[in-house]
Amino acid sequence: MKKFLMAVLPLVASLGAQAAEQPADSALISRGEYLAHAADCTACHTTAKGKAFGGGYPVGTPFGVIYGTNISSDKQHGIGAWTDDQFVAAVRDGVGKDGEQLYPAMPYDSFTKMSRDDVLAIKAYLMSLPPVAEASPKTDLPFPFNQRWGMTFWKFFNFKAGELKPDPSQTAEWNQGRYLVEALAHCGTCHTPRNLTMGMDTKKPFAGGDLGSFVAYNITPDKVAGIGNWTQAELVTYLKTGHVDGRASASGPMAEAIEHSLQYLPDTDLTAIATYLQSVPALADDKQPGSRSSFGKPSDGYVGLRGQSPLVLAQDPGRALFMGNCATCHGAKGQGAGSGFGAYPALFNHTTTGAADAKNVVSVILGSVNRRMEKGDILMPSFAEDLTDEQVAQVTNYVFTQFGNPAAATVDAKQVAKLRDDLGQRRPPVVLEGDKL
Repeated sequence: MKKFLMAVLPLVASLGAQAAEQPADSALISRGEYLAHAADCTACHTTAKGKAFGGGYPVGTPFGVIYGTNISSDKQHGIGAWTDDQFVAAVRDGVGKDGEQLYPAMPYDSFTKMSRDDVLAIKAYLMSLPPVAEASPKTDLPFPFNQRWGMTFWKFFNFKAGELKPDPSQTAEWNQGRYLVEALAHCGTCHTPRNLTMGMDTKKPFAGGDLGSFVAYNITPDKVAGIGNWTQAELVTYLKTGHVDGRASASGPMAEAIEHSLQYLPDTDLTAIATYLQSVPALADDKQPGSRSSFGKPSDGYVGLRGQSPLVLAQDPGRALFMGNCATCHGAKGQGAGSGFGAYPALFNHTTTGAADAKNVVSVILGSVNRRMEKGDILMPSFAEDLTDEQVAQVTNYVFTQFGNPAAATVDAKQVAKLRDDLGQRRPPVVLEGDKL
C-alpha cells in the first residue's frame, strides 16, 4: 500500500498542478474583456505606441508624474506571477503585490466597489493575452510624496472599502448604470471635484473636476451647469460616438474614455449609465451663467476681411487667425459642416465654447483631437507649432466672443504657455525679422 501511494501521489500532484495551470474558460475571458473595456484599463496601462497593457503611460498629477504599470501576463514585469488575492488587493484596496501602498492615480477608490468575481474575470482576460517583457518607467515623486506609507493617512480620510450592492428598490437598469458609473467606469474620478487632500469631494458627486489641462464638466441633471437638458438618446449617442449635433464633441480625456472604453459597451449599458446619471442630485455652479449648449449663433465676422491690408488685419488678430486656421473646417460663420458621427462641429450651441472656463478650447487648439473609433477616426490637427501663445489666446478669445460664452474670453498668453507646458507641446520656431517673406 505504501509503495502504491508513493507511486500515485506524485501523479495526483502533477494532475492537480496541470489543472491549476489550465487557462480560464472562454466565457470568463470574454467577460473579462468586456469588463476591462468598461473599466478603461487601457487608458493608464498602455502607451500610444506601446503594446497592450505593457504600462508606461504617464499620468500627470499635482505632485509629479505617475506611470501606469505593466499589467500584462509577463511573470517578471507584469502580473503573470501574481495570485488572485494579490491582484484583487491591488485593484480594490490599493495594495501592491509586495504590500506597498498604491497611489490613487489607480482609481481603487472606485474599483473597491467592484465584485471579486469581476476583478478576477479581468485578470483572466489579461492572462490570456501575450506577455509584454518590458519594465515600466519607475514612478519617482519628490519627498514627501515618494513615501508610499503616507497613503495610509490618505485612505483614512478618502477611502471607504466595500463592494457596491444592488438597491432592491430600484430597477435592474438603474442598478447596472450605478455599477458602471460608480465602480467600473469610475466616472467620479474625473467628474467629481477634489478636496484639500486630493480625494473625491463626496459632497459634490459629478459636479465637475479639474484635470489640469482640461475641465471635466458637471454631469449632474442640473439644467444650467450639467446635463439636465440632454435627452437620454443624446447621452447614449455621445457616449457611443463622442459627438451630438448642437451639444458637444469629445476631446481630451473624455475622447480617450470613449475611444478606449465606452464605444465598446452595448447600448443597453450606455442607456443604463444615462438612466443613473439622470437620477443623481442636480448640483448647480454659480460660475456658469447659462446652459453651456445655449450660447452663440452664426457670426458674420468674416465680412470685411477680404482685401484688407495687414495693418487692418493686425487690429483684429483673433478674427484673422480664425479665418486662416479654423474656418476651413468649422465654417466662416462657425456653423461647422456635416452632421452626425463625421461632422465638423459647430462652434456655437456647443458645451465647450459655452463653458465658463476656456481651458478646454485652448488645450484642443494646442493638443489636437484624435478619437480612433470603430466607425472611423475623428481628427483635428494641433496648432501648437503654428501659433504663438499670444495667437492662441487671441483666436480663443475670438471664438468665445463670437460663438460662445463671452465672459470666458479672458485668456492671455501666460495661461496658454502654462497649458502648453502641461501638454508637452512644442512652441513654434522663432522667425527673425530678416526671415519674414
